[in-house]
Amino acid sequence: MLKEMDNDFSLLATQFSAQHAEIDVSVQLLPNEELKAAVIRAKDQAVAPDIIIISSDNLGYAPLMHLSEVPAGLLDAQLAEPTLHALQFRQKTYAIPLFAGNHLLFLYNKQWVKQPVTQWQQLFEAHSHLAAKGVSTLALNYLEPYWFALFADLFGASLVQDDQVALNNGSMAQALEFYQQLVTSGVAQADCGYQCVSEAFYQGQYAYAINGTWALADAKARLGDNLGVAIFPTWQDHSIKPHASYIVMIFPHKALEGPKAGQIKEFVKYFSLPENLQRLAAKHYLIPYYQLADEVVPVTDPLYQQVLAQHQLSQLMPATEAMVSVWNAMQKGLLLHKAGTLTATEAAAFMQKVALRDQQLLAAGK
Repeated sequence: MLKEMDNDFSLLATQFSAQHAEIDVSVQLLPNEELKAAVIRAKDQAVAPDIIIISSDNLGYAPLMHLSEVPAGLLDAQLAEPTLHALQFRQKTYAIPLFAGNHLLFLYNKQWVKQPVTQWQQLFEAHSHLAAKGVSTLALNYLEPYWFALFADLFGASLVQDDQVALNNGSMAQALEFYQQLVTSGVAQADCGYQCVSEAFYQGQYAYAINGTWALADAKARLGDNLGVAIFPTWQDHSIKPHASYIVMIFPHKALEGPKAGQIKEFVKYFSLPENLQRLAAKHYLIPYYQLADEVVPVTDPLYQQVLAQHQLSQLMPATEAMVSVWNAMQKGLLLHKAGTLTATEAAAFMQKVALRDQQLLAAGK
């Protein structure tokens, strides 16, 4: 579940329970990695969640999570083909869509930035001027591979190709070297984590930050009119297409075939009502699943306009074993390159080796 939407999801569950006194819904928030690990471990335990709200690329874990297939009657019959494909793993549908538009954004604080940069070179050049004002340049969740993936894309490095991991290439090595340059130049800090891209940015300590659409409502509440959103800067005519996903409901350990299946379906239908999804989408700058990516929707909020513009330039992550296998490998490679243990070329080769091993283990159901 998304931390920033926890209260909204809990409120929906409370409202549902008030209308269905015989159904008790308990909502629990877990960080993404902890959530995945807990669900996989739960196959050997008596208690497991009936529903998980997570990003659609995690359907690559469908066999390990023992996900229920979603019956056709529970899906919107008008689903667009790209949306339906994003809910499938090995041609079987395992998820109920909620929102699109789940990806990273380039944020800035108008207190420090009058005109956002459009090229990364401009950010390097702005660094000394910002430092003279006592402001750090870029809040970047440095050791999180999902953030690094932006820069892999900037240099044309595909993470997967034809359902296979594809990390060992010259473009990945270039991305690693550029990523290191962000730190050595002082533009970013290697010890910057999620607290940095959220709270420290909200407090005005950074001019720019990279964070997800899921954090935009909090950022707006904290920064008000000082919050800006811009398209990611380019580098030598190369642009970034952030990795995107749907926010979906999945049902681990065959929950839709168990004794609570009827209750679960009632809750799903309530949760998925357009009036519920539209309200949450507007609040959190997301896109209801039923709104096509190229559909023209009248939006007056300039922040939302920028989010939609960036969404047009995003790339949807596939729901495959290869996709979920790259993150652990990329993080290990990042750490070893940061420590100087491996060169960029060696780190890219190491990433490929680890990701390929993880993909093979997943394919074997381990």
